[in-house]
Amino acid sequence: MKQLYTDIFTSYQPSILPNSDFSAPLQITLQPYLMTITQFQEVEETLDVALGLISTWVDNGLSWTPSSYGNAEYIIVPHTDVWTPKFVLVNSVETYEPLAGDNDIFATIYSNGTMSIVYGDVLSSKCTANIYKFPFDSQTCDLQFAVWGITSNDITIMANPISLAFYNENSNWELDSYSSKSTVMNGYSMLILTMTIKRVPLYYIIMVALPTNLFFVLNPLVFLLPVESGERLGLAMTILLSYAIFLTMVQTSIPASSNPMSVLLIIMIVTIVISGITAAVTIYIAALYQRERHVKMNSFWKFIGTRLPWSRRHTSVKPVVNNGGKGDIISSPIETSITWQEVCHALDTLMMVILYANIFIINCAFMIAVS
Repeated sequence: MKQLYTDIFTSYQPSILPNSDFSAPLQITLQPYLMTITQFQEVEETLDVALGLISTWVDNGLSWTPSSYGNAEYIIVPHTDVWTPKFVLVNSVETYEPLAGDNDIFATIYSNGTMSIVYGDVLSSKCTANIYKFPFDSQTCDLQFAVWGITSNDITIMANPISLAFYNENSNWELDSYSSKSTVMNGYSMLILTMTIKRVPLYYIIMVALPTNLFFVLNPLVFLLPVESGERLGLAMTILLSYAIFLTMVQTSIPASSNPMSVLLIIMIVTIVISGITAAVTIYIAALYQRERHVKMNSFWKFIGTRLPWSRRHTSVKPVVNNGGKGDIISSPIETSITWQEVCHALDTLMMVILYANIFIINCAFMIAVS
């Protein structure tokens, strides 16, 4: 084996591109192995993956006849002893260092001159996030590889399909689809790995979506309490403050992005706004309830108190006055009074109907948006 190494490396120059025919570029075949999805960070818009990459090419200057060297079909040497392509992740968010860098990795040389080297690293790439459908969102990310400083005139990359032979699943993200292709961009031959990952939504449904709906449902129930009890405003303020505290607790679980903003986050903002409006309306209804009968009531409040389906019904009665046969019979309407308390009861029911209708509409809109 030592003699083989001495013979093939006597005149070998590892700094020279091993292309025997410079009329055509050196062909390098890449076999990607996806190990795991480490994490996806929405705010930083980065995807971290553990990836293995087997690079194969032919170096005719490093071939031999196996029978002359004890039937040795291959030898393994340090990668620094041979020419190796310096692959970089073009859309990296970290430093542009070649894969493996100065790590001690080895190259396998076969008797026909075929070279093979295995790269492996945890890579962080730029990936634009779209959290509009959170927590039912999917993200599509690319990893773009090129040989640093060598154009497509000298090197052509051939892409093999991504292998999942060593893949370990991520508890927060599912691998939905994946593909690999080779292309030429800006004069460089490149390998592009495309992965679509889908969020596992169960945690966010239980910890964020369901509590938000619960607070949503509790808001209208404020108007079921009698005004006389004095507990109505206390319940409204308790719901408002509880939801504000809840938002503080879960804010780290919700992706912070405004382009586009998550539909669920919009609903959470609407929920706290409605809680605030509910508290304000509760105070106003309590003030109306305390009004005396002699306070004049305009037509709007009379409509609320008498014309809604759940309002108190009033019958207009016109008494007939007998004038003793001296002229036309005179009739005059009797004004039926309605109290402010009755208006408040009708207004309570109206607010419940409006709020529950909003809950139904907002939930339907959310389901349509994320479908």
